Parts: sequence; structure tokens; C-alpha cells
Amino acid sequence: MREIYFDNGATTKPTEQVVQIMTKVLTEDYGNPSSLHRKGQAAEQYVIEARKRIAGSLRVPEFSIYFTSGATESSNTALLGAAARAGKHRRILAWPGEHPATGETLKRLSEEGFEVTYLPVDKDGKVLLEALEEAVDEDVCLVTCMHVNNETGLIQPIDRIGRIVHKAAPKAMFHVDAVQSFGKLPIDPIAWEIDLMSTSAHKIHGPKGIGFLYIAKNQYIPSLVRGGGQERGFRSGTENVPGIAGFGQAVVEAYADMEGHAQHMQHLKEMLLQEAQEKIEGIRCNGPDIHESAPHVLNLQIEGVRSEVLLHTLEDYGIYVSSGSACASNKPEEKSPALSALGLTASEIDASLRISFSRYNTEEEVHEFVRVLEQTIPMLRRFRRK
Repeated sequence: MREIYFDNGATTKPTEQVVQIMTKVLTEDYGNPSSLHRKGQAAEQYVIEARKRIAGSLRVPEFSIYFTSGATESSNTALLGAAARAGKHRRILAWPGEHPATGETLKRLSEEGFEVTYLPVDKDGKVLLEALEEAVDEDVCLVTCMHVNNETGLIQPIDRIGRIVHKAAPKAMFHVDAVQSFGKLPIDPIAWEIDLMSTSAHKIHGPKGIGFLYIAKNQYIPSLVRGGGQERGFRSGTENVPGIAGFGQAVVEAYADMEGHAQHMQHLKEMLLQEAQEKIEGIRCNGPDIHESAPHVLNLQIEGVRSEVLLHTLEDYGIYVSSGSACASNKPEEKSPALSALGLTASEIDASLRISFSRYNTEEEVHEFVRVLEQTIPMLRRFRRK
């Protein structure tokens, strides 16, 4: 059975070139990059080259890139580090719908005495800049925002947020979760006044277990991992050289034709929605207009069908998507913070499905996916519980 993988927002398949360079590191250039001999120097060169490639893609200094185990570690380190140097400034601003790596860390900071305020958003979940301007002041130590929402594809105006924050609170740090945007959309950390930024390799056809934290020039947060002094003393521990090398290769491939890749995924997204709505009743799009959201994410609400049931039905056909629901909970905000922020009920969230594309998906896969939906949804609606 041919597989159709439409869950690229969760993870992507590493490319052949990524696997090849990682295999070479694992089998030939396996030295410790801290060692002084030739094997160590060969391993260190992979780290140097990957950092150079990543920094070049963002047009930032190489010393601003710190490798981590992934975006969760990067976001935790950024938020906890910013809070650790906050001093008397104890206010934190955020928005509903953040990833748990941010949301759970904010809960911890709230328990430690920080005042965490979630600002309002519009009907699509977009930041209300006027509300931010009213809320931010010199007591704010940290503002955190997701660039592209992982469930709806909503794109936040990061460039404008950074200017507003630093105009009113020059000492505040602005953190951006760029997991779903890095390598897919243009990002300019310096021009957008981003202080801290989290990313992950496995969202752009790189390996799991590797990411980086960007820390702007002239900014500082304390190290949370101490030991041998790797990553210029910021993140100790022997570097994941195969992962770093794979990440560097994935960045080269992602940026080789980023605009072309985005256009291709946008085309597939528009095609899928149009075909599905033409052939199947009761399908609507959650979140922003599909022409204004990230090219790779589409969130559909399918009337009369629980997404978990549909997900497993599609799996029988070799089609992989993801559900927006956490079925152990009846609270919308626990099922899906992003969809809850849009005002969806628990039952509407239960009927929501996320399709996420990669540059390797095809029109034929879209046609087959819609054909299977057309075949299975009427059956599932007939047998749903009353």
C-alpha cells in the first residue's frame, strides 16, 4: 500500500542527503569535537559548518546560534533564562494557543511569582497589536509569541510585535517560537528585534533530537546546563555531531528554493480544500483565510465525524494526518489551546483534523486523499453515536 504522509507539522522524513551525511559522521567522522586529534577536528568541522549555514540563512552572527536537543529545550531555556535575569521586572506577556513547551513553562513561572498575562486575539487567533501596546510597560521582562501556529497555520506579525515591545520596554526580552516557520517562511531576527528564538530540525526534513536557540547580539541569559563548557559555555555536554551535521544539510536544502517550496505547498493546500468542499458537505476551514496562513498547514472541521475516528480510518488506507483533540479531556482549552482560542467548542475541536504538507507531497496524493474522504465520511456519519 502506498503511503500518503500529511502530518509534516508533527515531523518530516529526513532527506537522503541528510541521512547520508549523518551516516558518514556516525561511521567515519565519529570523533569527539572537543578532542585535539584529527578525528576530533573532523567532527568539530561539521559543527562549525552547520552553525555557519544556519547563521547565514538568518543573516545573523554565528555566535548567536546555540545548538540544543530541540525546540522544547530551546523554549524552556529561553523563558527560564529570561526570567532568571528579570530582577524586579516580573510581568510576562503571551497569547492563547502557544505550544506546551511555552505554555507549561509559563505555568511554572506563574507558580514562582511571575505575573503572566495572556493578551486577547481576534477571531482567527491573531495578535491584537493595540492590546499589546496598552499592556506592555517597563515592568515587562519577557514577551513570547509563536510565529506560525502549529495547528491552524496562523502567521503572527512578529516584526511589529518586536518594535512595540522594545519601544515601551527596552529591557524586556522578546522570544519567538519559530518551529513551524524556520525554513518555510522568511525570518529576519535582527530587523524584527527578536532576542530569543527556538527552532527544531525535524520540521524541515532534518533529524529529531537537534535544534538551536538564537540569542541576539548583546543579549544574555544564564546557562541552565553546566559541565564541560561546550557551546561556548552556554550548553555543556558533548555535541550531537550527527544531528548537527544533518541539521546543517537540511537548512541548505530548505533555503535552496524556499519560495518555490512554499508556493508548491500553498497550491496543494488550496487544491485540497477546494476539492473537499466541492465533493463533501459539512467541511469548513478553522483559523485564518488559507491565502493568509502558512503554506503547509490546513485545519479542517468535518461535521458529524470525530477526528480521532477519521484519523484511524485514514490510517487503514495508508494516509497519515493528525487530530486536534486530546480525547481524555472535555475542556476545549486542554484539547487544543489554539482551536479553543478561536472559540470552538469541545465537540467542534473533536471534529477537527490537521493536514500538513511538505515540499515532497504531490497533486496525486491530494486527489487520492479527497477520494478516500469522499468514500469514508458518509459511512462514518451514518454510524456515529447519537
